[in-house]
Amino acid sequence: MDRRFLEKIKLIESFRIPFFGGVWYNYIRKLDNRCIEKETIPENPLNTEKRDIKITLSLTSFPARIGYAYKAIKSLMLQTVKPDRIILWLASEQFSEKQLPESILNLQKHGLEIGWCDDLCAHKKYYYATKEQKPDEVVITYDDDIIYSPDSVKRLIKTHKKYPNCIVCERAQTVSFNKDKTLKNPGRWDTISSIAVKKPSFSACPSGGGGCLLPYGAFYKDAYNKEKIKRLALRGDDLWYMFMAAENKTPVIKTRKYHRIFSTVDNSQEYQLATDNIVENGYEKIMQNLAKEYPEAMRRILTDKP
Repeated sequence: MDRRFLEKIKLIESFRIPFFGGVWYNYIRKLDNRCIEKETIPENPLNTEKRDIKITLSLTSFPARIGYAYKAIKSLMLQTVKPDRIILWLASEQFSEKQLPESILNLQKHGLEIGWCDDLCAHKKYYYATKEQKPDEVVITYDDDIIYSPDSVKRLIKTHKKYPNCIVCERAQTVSFNKDKTLKNPGRWDTISSIAVKKPSFSACPSGGGGCLLPYGAFYKDAYNKEKIKRLALRGDDLWYMFMAAENKTPVIKTRKYHRIFSTVDNSQEYQLATDNIVENGYEKIMQNLAKEYPEAMRRILTDKP
């Protein structure tokens, strides 16, 4: 079965159908996993032609997930618009002997690069790639536990060409308020919204792992301050994306309004930081810390004005 067809019949995120929704999601997810296993990586999965924009795909993993990450990476090697580079960032301290599973070593034969670095949790996926970014290069960040649509890079690049100075994302959450006008827990903001669809916005929090295109110079300089990352948002990289963009006056635009639910890689969801952050109010604490540190960014996020 064609994964592009599966993409069309996936449920829209936030669209709830009791019982059936969960059954349908699991059915499609299993098909996606079977399809990616059977697909063959082409002889040249990376771009070899000259073009104006250099495309670097960047992601990270850790020991508990490294054995499953090959499916996510393989889906990035099967894009309709080929990237120039795919880099997997791994913390040297987590892989002391630099021993990797055969599934990852096989992908190196197809052009996957391994970047050994310090441990910055999920921040690794943007930190090193954008720190070395060139003016004619875009960096697109992804996660290690999702099977990506074959057209993900295509959609991001198409939107980037229309909005070259914006962060472009496949999925974002938008600032939402309770009935008493207090700010909701950021983990419970709206996913389906008209905000940041046809007009760039500061009020959209991009999902860095869902396919997030970062143009050259997108982030404020503090995005590369390891001390501040660890103190303010080590476990909240999506909010960090939002604040570093807003502080830098870089708005966000989405590729489309109706994002479809991602298919996760089999057995990759035993560790879910996002769920922990919502239940334990981790996002709220991170948001409060960032608002104090960057009041101008917070003003832009809440008012959606420069």
